[in-house]
Amino acid sequence: MSGCPFRERYPFPSEAQESYDTSQDGTNKASKGGLIYGDYLQLDKIINAQELQSEKKGNKIHDEHLFIITHQAYELWFKQILWELDSVREIFQNGQVRDERNMLKVVSRIHRIAMILKLLVDQFAVMETMTALDFFDFRACNFAFWRIRLEFQRICEFRTTENTTGTTSKGRRMSYYFDLSWNLRSCC
Repeated sequence: MSGCPFRERYPFPSEAQESYDTSQDGTNKASKGGLIYGDYLQLDKIINAQELQSEKKGNKIHDEHLFIITHQAYELWFKQILWELDSVREIFQNGQVRDERNMLKVVSRIHRIAMILKLLVDQFAVMETMTALDFFDFRACNFAFWRIRLEFQRICEFRTTENTTGTTSKGRRMSYYFDLSWNLRSCC
């Protein structure tokens, strides 16, 4: 692959081609054994990972795409949070906390987690651009099915985060899990 990967997918209009700037026609050095940005990030997998269930059922609902993209982004950020927590935990477990450089790493990574959490809260504003009726359109057909899986996944995410941070059973907010299990039983 050489040149801009989007040129093939989105060709220039005919007027632009007449006054085409040849400065961008150089050799793609990645084609000589280097790694291409899109391949490195596996963008094909990410960009094509949205399957609208409404479209599969013959009634494509526009806002389902926003819902999927937003939640996929959340999942990737949660994965990053766990990555950061694991690295901090490893520093503590290996007794490397007394080294000032490692404490700086810990503080920096905890700060990064705080910034990601702030981003996640701010990101929710995008979901708020969807009306309740828009949201209901694609959730209604599989509500019980989705709710059970989403609630179970939420429990797993919280438990993973709690376990990673070393939260003891006394420190857990158990009423949340009991409320959640009651909700799971009541939606079936």
